[in-house]
Amino acid sequence: MLFPLNARPSLAYNTGGRRYGANRSNGTRKHAGCDLIAPIGTPIRAVDNGTVQAFYFFYHDTYALEIDHGEFTVRYGEVNRRLPPGIRVGASVLRGQHVANVGRLSGGSHMLHFEMYDNSATGPLTNRRNPPFQRRSDLIDPTPYLDAARIDGGDQAAAVLPQFITPWSFARMCFPPP
Repeated sequence: MLFPLNARPSLAYNTGGRRYGANRSNGTRKHAGCDLIAPIGTPIRAVDNGTVQAFYFFYHDTYALEIDHGEFTVRYGEVNRRLPPGIRVGASVLRGQHVANVGRLSGGSHMLHFEMYDNSATGPLTNRRNPPFQRRSDLIDPTPYLDAARIDGGDQAAAVLPQFITPWSFARMCFPPP
């Protein structure tokens, strides 16, 4: 699987409120994906070959793009409403193809909300009557897939989006603790 951004975000997607399973709505539901923090407009890539299944309003002025990648389906959430040329329902996409851009939530934050499904169920991905995630029954934790994903098809994704390197994190990279 290819990492959906051209570099890993410096803010981890597997901790805090960005992680899969984090509490939402005062603990009444769980976070159904991983949030990959990135600048507004950052290109989002197809993680594998697939077919666009749906595109619709998602959350706070952002949209979601669903792509069936064969063995799994990905909901690329919180994307900009303007899709790249040729990306539409029914279109085939290739691994690494630019399929969307990171959107801007009405609250000002920006990220790719990344959900995965193993295609053992059918129907809409959101199911409010299926606690605790309120998603289709074949929802899977994307964390291990993102951890193992490649940036360029070669080495594991190790690069970090440079916009998010803080002075503290830069110092830790240059001067790691003993």
